[in-house]
Amino acid sequence: MRAERAVVVILALALAGPASAQEPGTYLDPAAAALHAAASDNWGGIDDAVVRYTAMVRQRIAAQLRTPLKDRTLYRNESAARVFWDRDHETLTQVLGVRSRYPGRDIAIEEGGLESILDDFTIDGAFDPGGDRLVFGMGSNDRSDDFQPDDDDFWVAHPLAPGADSLYRFRSGDTLVLSLPDGRELRAVRLDVLPRVADVHRMSGSLWIEPESGALVRAAYRLSEQFDAMRDVPDLREEEEQGSFRYVPGIFKPWTFDMEVMAVDYALWDFQVWLPRSARFEGVVAAGVMKIPVSFDLSYGIESVVLDDDLDDLAAAVPVMEEVHFQTRAEAMEYMARLAREQGVGGDLRTPDPEWVYDGDDRLVPRDLARLESSTDLPPPIGDDAAGFTSERELRGIIDDLADLPAPPVEGLPWAANWGLQRPDLVRYNRVEGPAVGGRVQLRAGSPFGPLSIETTGFIGLSDLEPKVRLSIERESLRRRVALGGYREMRALEPRARHLELGNSLNALLFGRDDGEYMLAAGADLVIAPPSARRESWRFRLFAERHDPVEREMNFSLAHAFDGDWRFRPVLPAEDVEEAGAELRISPWWGTDPLAPQIGLDLSGRAAWGRRPDGPDYDYLRGSATLRAAVPLASGRWRVGLEGGIGHIEGEAPLQQSWILGGPTTLRGFDATTTVGRRFVRGRAELGRVFPAWTVTLFGDVAVTRDRPEWTLDGVGRWAPDPEAWSHDDPRWAMGVGASLLDGLVRLDLSRGLTGPGRRTRLDLYLDALF
Repeated sequence: MRAERAVVVILALALAGPASAQEPGTYLDPAAAALHAAASDNWGGIDDAVVRYTAMVRQRIAAQLRTPLKDRTLYRNESAARVFWDRDHETLTQVLGVRSRYPGRDIAIEEGGLESILDDFTIDGAFDPGGDRLVFGMGSNDRSDDFQPDDDDFWVAHPLAPGADSLYRFRSGDTLVLSLPDGRELRAVRLDVLPRVADVHRMSGSLWIEPESGALVRAAYRLSEQFDAMRDVPDLREEEEQGSFRYVPGIFKPWTFDMEVMAVDYALWDFQVWLPRSARFEGVVAAGVMKIPVSFDLSYGIESVVLDDDLDDLAAAVPVMEEVHFQTRAEAMEYMARLAREQGVGGDLRTPDPEWVYDGDDRLVPRDLARLESSTDLPPPIGDDAAGFTSERELRGIIDDLADLPAPPVEGLPWAANWGLQRPDLVRYNRVEGPAVGGRVQLRAGSPFGPLSIETTGFIGLSDLEPKVRLSIERESLRRRVALGGYREMRALEPRARHLELGNSLNALLFGRDDGEYMLAAGADLVIAPPSARRESWRFRLFAERHDPVEREMNFSLAHAFDGDWRFRPVLPAEDVEEAGAELRISPWWGTDPLAPQIGLDLSGRAAWGRRPDGPDYDYLRGSATLRAAVPLASGRWRVGLEGGIGHIEGEAPLQQSWILGGPTTLRGFDATTTVGRRFVRGRAELGRVFPAWTVTLFGDVAVTRDRPEWTLDGVGRWAPDPEAWSHDDPRWAMGVGASLLDGLVRLDLSRGLTGPGRRTRLDLYLDALF
């Protein structure tokens, strides 16, 4: 491989000629200088050899809403078309298929008719052989407009444009060997693009260059810094400071974008010209608590190409034609398409077949629009491997290659500060702190290990007046996120139930229903998890900390404002202990389409060693498993949901590590903390009637705990030792009805407990349900 690479490098150096003036340290090796020069020369010239081409273009797009339980499909589209591109004429598109899914689509078609199907057609434009190949599939293909600095718009500096040497450094990499159909091999050399500093206007990635021609064979890149709309777009920044954007709730701020990867691939047509093969994009758009992963996949199947050199042969093969006049543009476009087919360019175009009509927008569409949704030309949904597209395995390999690139250094100490209502997680309300206000300071700094994020978050409750603070230092790459933290913070005993977040805070303030149990934790931890742009499907944590109990300090809610005797329920008393250990959670989820099967698994384990101030040392193992499934029935109008979970504690765990059941996340129809134990088994079953954007559900829950703790509520509402109070081990049953929006994103349940103490008739509004 080294010998082959040396030959290619020598050839490239010979072709590149003398290097121009450049910034010091731009090229980390001579081969990089030659490759960059060849690629820049190729990019700067207009490739007008292609006169016209025909391609089968298939495209698929998906946008999902990320929540802790699962990702939900907000929008999905698959489109297919045959594109007739001509250098001297408008592009003609034959629409072959389109299929979309999003809330309210069925209603839109009912109101707008079948013509609404064409509104979902997403293939817009065609590849211009003289355009910018690096950004193909991501946006405009006109190199005169792309990646040019403009103070009024967001821009990205092009690594092949003049002046790129002041913004980037370049190094050569491995050789990529491409096998051509006739048995020949073509070599391309990787050119790594390394920003001099981390900057949202600069990309970090790799370009594979064919050194003889300087042609771009493959590209994979990402933004070197997260995009923040208020910080990086001047108009929006001014709007946030002085305009109406100031009134956008903090729950929907900030507006950010993480580009995980953009990859484009090209193929050599007839050993003469490089034309696109595929493009893939992955990123995450966020507006405060809303995180929306977006995926884009494009396949370009070139069917025929006419080059300048082919024009004489085509002219000789086609007889001279007499003058033809047309009454309408539609007649002219159909005539041109037929000629293109007869000259070997049109492929399988079925025109002037009366089943196809010209729609006045440079498109040919079938008269029967309903056939578009069932077209055999449509690709499968994104995420399913299909011929012509970037496979999931290839995508993971590309991301791994990007992760191996050195992280760009951070210039200065960029920082941000927010407090209170400016961010959704800096205000909360519960029966321990009352109203609590937080503040956060974040900054970025360079280090020998790469850029680090340093964050300090503090809270003060107006009722308990206990200061809480966490300081964390985080290093994030495309593979993982590693954070080292020190803290004294209030913690919910069931973190997955999100009792310290907005939903439970509103329930506590408005209705007097605080379902959480809390304690103070002080110590240090090390957390390893997936990068922030990906779903947190696993999490590993090492910790050493002290636990202290907290007490009820607040007894006010709007629903009971005029009831002087009303009180929040007491807080489960956490034991005063010191412990160290490790915990691991694995929570994969398969499927995001509500009309297809969905399965999720949640495995958690904790091992700890500790001591009580006035008692013996202890150790324990704590583990649980939960399986969830939502399966559509044959008609597609009904869904069945099943959920089952088990948990066990081996050893002498403190009370705060017991399993706590009750409330909408574990046992509907019962009070929160209605049953506590060292072991549990629970399940729920649901039958839902599916409508376009919402679902009506009938459900039942069951749960039982074993190995009672030695604490219970006494007759005056205080926690006290009483082993006999938990002697009942009979299952608790409940049933009810519910309604949800967007596959369980917002869920409303009316439930009633049927057996056992703590049963109630409850109305719960919460987020992130099974469906």
